[in-house]
Amino acid sequence: MVTEKVRICVIGAGPSGVTTLRALQSLAESKYELVCYERYDSIGGIWNFTGKEGLDEDGKEVHSGMYYDLITNGPKECLELPELLFPDNDSKLTGYPCFPDRQYILNYLSGFAEKFGLLKYIKFKRWVDLVTYEEQSKKFKVTVENLESGDVEKSDQLFDYVIVATGHFNYPNYVSYPGQESFPGLVIHSKQFLDAKRYAAKKVLVVGASYSAEDIAIKCWSAKAAHVTISYRTKPTGLKFPEGIDERPIIEKIDGDVVKFVDGTSNNYDVIIYCTGYLHSFPFMEEKLRLNTSNRMAPPLYKQIVHPDNPSVFYIGMQDQYYTFTMFWLHGHFCARVISGDIKIPSKEEMTPEIEKTQKEEAELKDCFDAINFQTKHVNEVAELTNQMKVDATELFNRWEQDRDTDILTYKQQTHFNSIFK
Repeated sequence: MVTEKVRICVIGAGPSGVTTLRALQSLAESKYELVCYERYDSIGGIWNFTGKEGLDEDGKEVHSGMYYDLITNGPKECLELPELLFPDNDSKLTGYPCFPDRQYILNYLSGFAEKFGLLKYIKFKRWVDLVTYEEQSKKFKVTVENLESGDVEKSDQLFDYVIVATGHFNYPNYVSYPGQESFPGLVIHSKQFLDAKRYAAKKVLVVGASYSAEDIAIKCWSAKAAHVTISYRTKPTGLKFPEGIDERPIIEKIDGDVVKFVDGTSNNYDVIIYCTGYLHSFPFMEEKLRLNTSNRMAPPLYKQIVHPDNPSVFYIGMQDQYYTFTMFWLHGHFCARVISGDIKIPSKEEMTPEIEKTQKEEAELKDCFDAINFQTKHVNEVAELTNQMKVDATELFNRWEQDRDTDILTYKQQTHFNSIFK
């Protein structure tokens, strides 16, 4: 008698998808079948930068929000995986930067996938249209469009588990202010930034005070923008920007090329760049399976991974993130142990109080250092539950934040060689 294999669907082959595939790989060698759908013809997710704008060759919106000269805003030692360390962690003499560019990170992910033979599980050029759950069969129906042939595969796409590993930097959070329609210049979201050289000699207004806003502001300044203003919603960044970059409070209104701020000041601009983040959006998941959350440290998931309404649905790395690749890898191991039966998921009635407790702890976080400790606690809880190596990047993250405060122009030139694995 042939036993039907348990089928696992992973959506996305970016950092969270690839690391999850590795964590699930041991299952795939036994009674489980592992299938990953990836919209492009190679792995990498947001790191798979093409330089294209608008729609891609398949008529879909370009996925990556990277730009040409992007350098990671955190040290690579905080995102490396214990199974494949970056080549310079045992030496300060090899010349690899602690804050590498986007191509270096993509090469690292590709090397990880190749080392462990993960490509065989991935169906490239596949667009997931819809995931639904069939109550009678207790299986998921996954409708997939084959972007190579244009066919929509509807038959024989039933799965026992679905793991959403698409990330949450796909759908820009667009905002606008009164009078914006009268602005004669360029208005974009940071996802469309692409190349700072475009903004040379321009007066640029960057709306937002997050990491992306400060990075784009500095990129424009370095590319000889005429002036750069950062507009903040709640409070200034507190960083020591060079002459040519100033900070103003939130926009009150826009009148032609003149932008007035709530403190009564105003200035004229050629470009407005909204660095206002991204929406957690999963339109391919039917409503009852969808994660509905803002960008927060504790999304409404059990152990920040499992959908409380259907414990066969997992979301990887949907937090506001300090830890990234390593956290995704641990999340993948948690999924593997749930699927194998080694970890038992409680009822929704039991999950809900724990989720609420975690979110109450999140609400008490006062600053970035509290947030780092909060996420460190989370990743180590998952590590303990999955019998994996514990992780502690607290010292590196804290130093990174302090280096930014000391000199925003040089913090990416610092070196960090401490291992985060314990």
